[in-house]
Amino acid sequence: MSIVNVIWHKVPDTDSIISALVFAEYLVKSWVEAKAFRLWELNNETRFIFDNVWADVPELSTGFEASSKIALVDHNEKSQTVDNIDELDLEYIVDHHKIWALSTSKPIFVRFENIGSTNTLLYKMYSEASFEISKTNAILMISAIISDTLLFRSPTTTSEDVKAIEELNKIALIDDLEWYALKMFNAKSDLWDISVGDLIKLDYKEFDVWNFKIWAGTIETTNPDYSLNRKTEIVSKMQEIKSENRLDIIILSVVDILNEKNITIISDEHDEKIVKDVFWVASSDNLADLWARISRKKQIIPQLTEYYNKL
Repeated sequence: MSIVNVIWHKVPDTDSIISALVFAEYLVKSWVEAKAFRLWELNNETRFIFDNVWADVPELSTGFEASSKIALVDHNEKSQTVDNIDELDLEYIVDHHKIWALSTSKPIFVRFENIGSTNTLLYKMYSEASFEISKTNAILMISAIISDTLLFRSPTTTSEDVKAIEELNKIALIDDLEWYALKMFNAKSDLWDISVGDLIKLDYKEFDVWNFKIWAGTIETTNPDYSLNRKTEIVSKMQEIKSENRLDIIILSVVDILNEKNITIISDEHDEKIVKDVFWVASSDNLADLWARISRKKQIIPQLTEYYNKL
Protein backbone atom coordinates (compact mmCIF):
# COMPACT_ATOMS: atom_id res chain seq x y z
CA MET A 1 0.00 0.00 0.00
CA SER A 2 1.43 3.39 -0.97
CA ILE A 3 1.82 6.05 1.68
CA VAL A 4 -0.64 8.92 2.09
CA ASN A 5 1.22 12.24 2.15
CA VAL A 6 -0.54 14.59 4.55
CA ILE A 7 0.12 18.23 3.72
CA TRP A 8 -0.89 21.64 4.99
CA HIS A 9 -1.36 24.80 2.95
CA LYS A 10 1.37 27.06 1.62
CA VAL A 11 2.62 29.64 4.13
CA PRO A 12 1.25 27.57 6.99
CA ASP A 13 -0.14 28.70 10.31
CA THR A 14 0.02 26.73 13.54
CA ASP A 15 -3.34 25.01 13.05
CA SER A 16 -2.46 23.68 9.61
CA ILE A 17 0.96 22.35 10.65
CA ILE A 18 -0.32 20.54 13.71
CA SER A 19 -3.36 19.28 11.78
CA ALA A 20 -1.06 17.48 9.36
CA LEU A 21 0.81 15.72 12.16
CA VAL A 22 -2.31 14.79 14.07
CA PHE A 23 -4.25 13.59 11.02
CA ALA A 24 -1.29 11.51 9.82
CA GLU A 25 -1.32 9.76 13.20
CA TYR A 26 -5.10 9.33 12.94
CA LEU A 27 -4.64 7.55 9.61
CA VAL A 28 -1.91 5.32 11.04
CA LYS A 29 -4.24 4.38 13.91
CA SER A 30 -6.81 3.57 11.20
CA TRP A 31 -4.29 1.17 9.60
CA VAL A 32 -3.48 3.54 6.74
CA GLU A 33 0.21 4.25 6.08
CA ALA A 34 0.64 8.01 6.28
CA LYS A 35 3.23 10.70 6.91
CA ALA A 36 3.04 14.47 7.41
CA PHE A 37 5.23 16.68 5.23
CA ARG A 38 5.93 20.37 5.32
CA LEU A 39 5.89 22.64 2.29
CA TRP A 40 7.27 25.70 4.11
CA GLU A 41 9.26 26.79 7.15
CA LEU A 42 7.61 27.10 10.56
CA ASN A 43 6.71 30.54 11.89
CA ASN A 44 7.99 31.70 15.28
CA GLU A 45 4.81 30.78 17.13
CA THR A 46 4.78 27.22 15.80
CA ARG A 47 8.49 26.79 16.45
CA PHE A 48 7.96 27.90 20.06
CA ILE A 49 5.23 25.27 20.44
CA PHE A 50 7.35 22.47 18.94
CA ASP A 51 10.32 23.43 21.11
CA ASN A 52 8.06 23.44 24.16
CA VAL A 53 7.10 19.78 23.67
CA TRP A 54 10.31 18.68 21.96
CA ALA A 55 8.31 17.48 18.95
CA ASP A 56 10.03 16.67 15.66
CA VAL A 57 9.38 19.04 12.77
CA PRO A 58 7.98 17.23 9.71
CA GLU A 59 10.29 16.53 6.81
CA LEU A 60 10.41 19.13 4.03
CA SER A 61 8.91 18.00 0.73
CA THR A 62 10.24 19.39 -2.53
CA GLY A 63 7.29 17.92 -4.45
CA PHE A 64 5.31 14.76 -5.00
CA GLU A 65 5.44 12.46 -8.00
CA ALA A 66 2.34 12.10 -10.17
CA SER A 67 -0.27 9.70 -8.72
CA SER A 68 1.08 10.07 -5.18
CA LYS A 69 -1.64 9.76 -2.55
CA ILE A 70 -2.43 13.06 -0.85
CA ALA A 71 -4.43 14.26 2.14
CA LEU A 72 -5.16 17.97 2.54
CA VAL A 73 -5.71 19.45 5.99
CA ASP A 74 -6.86 22.96 6.90
CA HIS A 75 -7.34 23.95 3.24
CA ASN A 76 -9.01 22.92 0.03
CA GLU A 77 -8.22 25.84 -2.26
CA LYS A 78 -6.14 25.05 -5.34
CA SER A 79 -4.06 28.22 -5.08
CA GLN A 80 -3.08 27.32 -1.51
CA THR A 81 -1.92 23.76 -2.03
CA VAL A 82 0.89 21.87 -3.76
CA ASP A 83 1.42 23.05 -7.34
CA ASN A 84 0.81 19.73 -9.11
CA ILE A 85 -2.36 18.83 -7.21
CA ASP A 86 -4.13 17.86 -10.46
CA GLU A 87 -1.55 15.09 -11.02
CA LEU A 88 -1.97 13.63 -7.54
CA ASP A 89 -4.35 11.10 -6.09
CA LEU A 90 -6.39 13.11 -3.58
CA GLU A 91 -7.74 10.76 -0.89
CA TYR A 92 -8.75 12.95 2.07
CA ILE A 93 -9.72 16.52 2.95
CA VAL A 94 -10.20 17.63 6.57
CA ASP A 95 -10.96 21.33 6.88
CA HIS A 96 -13.00 24.06 8.55
CA HIS A 97 -13.01 26.62 5.74
CA LYS A 98 -15.37 27.40 2.90
CA ILE A 99 -15.42 24.75 0.16
CA TRP A 100 -13.64 26.00 -2.97
CA ALA A 101 -13.13 24.63 -6.48
CA LEU A 102 -11.31 21.32 -6.01
CA SER A 103 -12.74 18.37 -7.90
CA THR A 104 -11.87 14.66 -7.84
CA SER A 105 -12.22 11.78 -10.26
CA LYS A 106 -13.47 9.40 -7.54
CA PRO A 107 -15.21 9.51 -4.16
CA ILE A 108 -12.90 10.54 -1.31
CA PHE A 109 -13.03 11.03 2.46
CA VAL A 110 -14.17 14.59 3.22
CA ARG A 111 -14.86 16.14 6.63
CA PHE A 112 -15.80 19.81 6.95
CA GLU A 113 -17.31 21.56 9.96
CA ASN A 114 -17.97 25.19 10.78
CA ILE A 115 -15.73 25.47 13.83
CA GLY A 116 -12.77 27.57 14.89
CA SER A 117 -9.92 25.13 14.27
CA THR A 118 -9.17 22.04 12.23
CA ASN A 119 -7.72 20.53 15.39
CA THR A 120 -11.11 20.80 17.08
CA LEU A 121 -12.46 18.72 14.23
CA LEU A 122 -9.61 16.24 14.62
CA TYR A 123 -10.30 16.01 18.36
CA LYS A 124 -13.87 15.03 17.51
CA MET A 125 -12.66 12.44 15.00
CA TYR A 126 -10.30 10.90 17.57
CA SER A 127 -13.12 10.80 20.12
CA GLU A 128 -15.56 9.21 17.69
CA ALA A 129 -12.99 6.53 16.84
CA SER A 130 -12.01 6.05 20.52
CA PHE A 131 -8.37 6.72 19.60
CA GLU A 132 -6.00 7.64 22.41
CA ILE A 133 -4.39 11.09 22.26
CA SER A 134 -0.87 11.37 23.67
CA LYS A 135 0.09 14.18 26.03
CA THR A 136 2.37 15.66 23.36
CA ASN A 137 -0.43 15.69 20.78
CA ALA A 138 -2.87 17.09 23.33
CA ILE A 139 -0.54 20.05 23.94
CA LEU A 140 -0.04 20.52 20.20
CA MET A 141 -3.79 20.40 19.51
CA ILE A 142 -4.58 22.85 22.32
CA SER A 143 -1.90 25.18 20.93
CA ALA A 144 -3.45 25.00 17.46
CA ILE A 145 -6.95 25.76 18.75
CA ILE A 146 -5.62 28.66 20.83
CA SER A 147 -3.80 30.00 17.77
CA ASP A 148 -6.77 29.81 15.38
CA THR A 149 -9.34 31.14 17.86
CA LEU A 150 -6.93 33.61 19.53
CA LEU A 151 -7.89 31.90 22.78
CA PHE A 152 -11.61 32.35 22.05
CA ARG A 153 -11.29 36.04 21.05
CA SER A 154 -12.02 35.29 17.39
CA PRO A 155 -15.65 35.35 16.19
CA THR A 156 -14.97 31.97 14.57
CA THR A 157 -14.86 30.38 18.04
CA THR A 158 -17.60 27.86 18.81
CA SER A 159 -18.62 26.01 21.95
CA GLU A 160 -16.99 22.93 20.43
CA ASP A 161 -13.60 24.67 20.38
CA VAL A 162 -13.98 25.52 24.06
CA LYS A 163 -15.03 21.95 24.88
CA ALA A 164 -12.13 20.48 22.88
CA ILE A 165 -9.58 22.49 24.86
CA GLU A 166 -11.24 21.57 28.15
CA GLU A 167 -11.13 17.85 27.31
CA LEU A 168 -7.64 17.93 25.80
CA ASN A 169 -6.29 19.73 28.85
CA LYS A 170 -7.30 16.77 30.98
CA ILE A 171 -4.44 15.06 29.12
CA ALA A 172 -2.11 18.04 28.50
CA LEU A 173 -2.34 19.42 32.07
CA ILE A 174 -1.41 23.00 31.14
CA ASP A 175 -1.77 24.90 34.43
CA ASP A 176 -2.56 28.37 33.06
CA LEU A 177 -3.96 28.54 29.54
CA GLU A 178 -4.01 32.37 29.51
CA TRP A 179 -0.32 32.51 30.40
CA TYR A 180 0.53 29.81 27.84
CA ALA A 181 -1.44 31.60 25.13
CA LEU A 182 0.34 34.87 25.87
CA LYS A 183 3.70 33.11 25.49
CA MET A 184 2.53 31.80 22.12
CA PHE A 185 1.31 35.22 20.98
CA ASN A 186 4.54 36.89 22.08
CA ALA A 187 6.53 34.33 20.09
CA LYS A 188 4.35 35.06 17.07
CA SER A 189 5.01 38.78 17.54
CA ASP A 190 8.81 38.39 17.53
CA LEU A 191 9.42 39.78 14.02
CA TRP A 192 12.50 41.95 14.51
CA ASP A 193 14.72 40.00 12.08
CA ILE A 194 12.20 39.44 9.29
CA SER A 195 12.36 41.19 5.90
CA VAL A 196 9.47 43.28 4.62
CA GLY A 197 8.72 40.72 1.91
CA ASP A 198 8.60 37.88 4.41
CA LEU A 199 6.53 40.00 6.78
CA ILE A 200 3.85 40.44 4.10
CA LYS A 201 3.96 36.72 3.28
CA LEU A 202 4.05 35.63 6.92
CA ASP A 203 0.41 34.54 6.87
CA TYR A 204 -1.25 35.24 3.55
CA LYS A 205 -3.85 33.41 1.53
CA GLU A 206 -4.63 33.80 -2.13
CA PHE A 207 -8.18 33.30 -3.36
CA ASP A 208 -9.55 33.06 -6.89
CA VAL A 209 -13.07 34.44 -7.34
CA TRP A 210 -14.09 33.94 -10.93
CA ASN A 211 -11.27 35.73 -12.77
CA PHE A 212 -10.28 37.90 -9.82
CA LYS A 213 -7.27 37.21 -7.59
CA ILE A 214 -7.46 38.26 -3.94
CA TRP A 215 -4.42 38.29 -1.67
CA ALA A 216 -5.26 38.76 2.01
CA GLY A 217 -2.41 38.76 4.50
CA THR A 218 -2.58 38.88 8.29
CA ILE A 219 -0.09 39.74 11.01
CA GLU A 220 -1.48 38.67 14.38
CA THR A 221 0.59 40.32 17.06
CA THR A 222 0.78 41.72 20.56
CA ASN A 223 2.93 44.56 19.18
CA PRO A 224 1.11 46.07 16.15
CA ASP A 225 3.28 49.20 16.13
CA TYR A 226 6.27 47.18 14.94
CA SER A 227 4.59 46.41 11.62
CA LEU A 228 2.70 49.69 11.29
CA ASN A 229 5.93 51.67 11.75
CA ARG A 230 7.26 49.89 8.63
CA LYS A 231 4.22 50.90 6.61
CA THR A 232 6.09 52.84 3.90
CA GLU A 233 8.33 49.86 3.11
CA ILE A 234 5.38 47.48 3.30
CA VAL A 235 3.22 49.50 0.88
CA SER A 236 6.05 49.66 -1.65
CA LYS A 237 6.58 45.89 -1.45
CA MET A 238 2.84 45.21 -1.63
CA GLN A 239 2.64 47.20 -4.86
CA GLU A 240 5.50 45.11 -6.25
CA ILE A 241 3.83 41.83 -5.23
CA LYS A 242 0.53 42.99 -6.69
CA SER A 243 2.12 43.75 -10.06
CA GLU A 244 4.24 40.59 -10.21
CA ASN A 245 1.33 38.29 -9.32
CA ARG A 246 -1.31 40.20 -11.30
CA LEU A 247 -3.51 40.55 -8.25
CA ASP A 248 -6.79 42.44 -8.27
CA ILE A 249 -6.39 43.41 -4.64
CA ILE A 250 -3.79 42.96 -1.90
CA ILE A 251 -4.36 43.87 1.73
CA LEU A 252 -2.42 43.24 4.91
CA SER A 253 -4.31 43.25 8.20
CA VAL A 254 -2.31 43.99 11.34
CA VAL A 255 -4.39 42.39 14.09
CA ASP A 256 -3.81 43.48 17.68
CA ILE A 257 -4.57 40.21 19.49
CA LEU A 258 -4.94 41.65 22.98
CA ASN A 259 -7.08 44.65 22.04
CA GLU A 260 -8.98 42.78 19.28
CA LYS A 261 -8.40 45.49 16.68
CA ASN A 262 -7.57 45.42 12.97
CA ILE A 263 -5.62 48.12 11.13
CA THR A 264 -5.30 47.13 7.48
CA ILE A 265 -2.53 48.32 5.17
CA ILE A 266 -3.67 49.03 1.61
CA SER A 267 -1.40 49.21 -1.41
CA ASP A 268 -3.00 51.87 -3.65
CA GLU A 269 -6.04 54.03 -4.43
CA HIS A 270 -7.73 51.23 -6.40
CA ASP A 271 -7.70 48.95 -3.37
CA GLU A 272 -8.70 51.80 -1.06
CA LYS A 273 -11.91 52.21 -3.08
CA ILE A 274 -12.69 48.50 -2.85
CA VAL A 275 -12.09 48.46 0.91
CA LYS A 276 -14.42 51.45 1.26
CA ASP A 277 -17.11 49.81 -0.88
CA VAL A 278 -16.87 46.48 0.96
CA PHE A 279 -16.29 47.49 4.57
CA TRP A 280 -17.72 51.03 4.59
CA VAL A 281 -14.58 52.59 5.99
CA ALA A 282 -12.46 55.37 4.53
CA SER A 283 -8.71 54.91 4.27
CA SER A 284 -6.11 57.48 5.18
CA ASP A 285 -2.45 57.31 4.24
CA ASN A 286 -2.78 53.67 3.10
CA LEU A 287 -4.38 52.60 6.38
CA ALA A 288 -7.96 51.50 7.08
CA ASP A 289 -9.37 50.94 10.56
CA LEU A 290 -11.45 47.78 10.30
CA TRP A 291 -12.21 47.85 14.01
CA ALA A 292 -12.83 44.37 15.44
CA ARG A 293 -12.64 42.45 12.17
CA ILE A 294 -9.97 40.07 13.43
CA SER A 295 -11.02 36.94 11.54
CA ARG A 296 -9.94 36.75 7.90
CA LYS A 297 -12.03 33.60 7.39
CA LYS A 298 -15.27 35.09 8.70
CA GLN A 299 -14.96 38.88 8.49
CA ILE A 300 -12.72 39.61 5.48
CA ILE A 301 -12.79 36.94 2.77
CA PRO A 302 -16.59 36.34 2.64
CA GLN A 303 -17.21 40.06 2.17
CA LEU A 304 -14.55 40.42 -0.53
CA THR A 305 -15.85 37.28 -2.25
CA GLU A 306 -19.38 38.64 -2.28
CA TYR A 307 -18.12 41.91 -3.76
CA TYR A 308 -16.28 40.24 -6.61
CA ASN A 309 -19.12 37.79 -7.25
CA LYS A 310 -21.33 40.76 -8.08
CA LEU A 311 -18.94 42.27 -10.64
